[in-house]
Amino acid sequence: IRLSQAREVYRIESELLAHSCLLLSDLKLYESAYQHGLAGLTFAEEAGSSEAVVRSALAKSLRWEERLLESTEMARVGYEQSPMTPIRLQLASYEANGAALLGDATRARTALRRMEEDAAHCGPDPGGCVWSFPKARRAIFALSVANQLGNSAAALEAAAMADASWADGEPVVKANWAQIRIGAAIAHLEQGDLEATVGEVRQTLDLAPELRVATVTAYAANLGRRLRGPRF
Repeated sequence: IRLSQAREVYRIESELLAHSCLLLSDLKLYESAYQHGLAGLTFAEEAGSSEAVVRSALAKSLRWEERLLESTEMARVGYEQSPMTPIRLQLASYEANGAALLGDATRARTALRRMEEDAAHCGPDPGGCVWSFPKARRAIFALSVANQLGNSAAALEAAAMADASWADGEPVVKANWAQIRIGAAIAHLEQGDLEATVGEVRQTLDLAPELRVATVTAYAANLGRRLRGPRF
């Protein structure tokens, strides 16, 4: 086997391990996901290829495991190594979200700003794959960060960005759509507008059971906690 062929095999293996890392984390098999991700990093290093895809998978898995600081740092290192492709935007968004969850508002805003600046120079989005990061997905993270930081106006701007992208013909992923609706409801609630909150949430109540994935139900649980607060 030629050296160039070996490197290509290692690169492919790295991307396969990134996929398995994501799948295992979706099943909450976090330790196995982490080990697959680390192996993927080793293959990427041996191939001399970008580690961005594997680091994106690891950052997501670590966030779900609530290892927030590790997730944030993993995303930042991946961002620094990433080419100007949609995965770079995803990594910046992961860093922003992790920083917001850690209460580091400055870092969260800085990472989001980098993501927005890079979006203007990024290559075309591949669409239809796990590494795709269209406007609607970018909006979800901007909305999440804004709500974490208590900026309801910015959260509603992010929701409007997602709606505009769908109106322009971007494919609608129903789970992402539900996240935007409930995230917007949270923002309206923080502004004291219960009628607008109900209007946003009502749209999601007919969502098919198989689409009520953890990312959607987590948003609904967050809204429920806020509604049970003394203010309401």
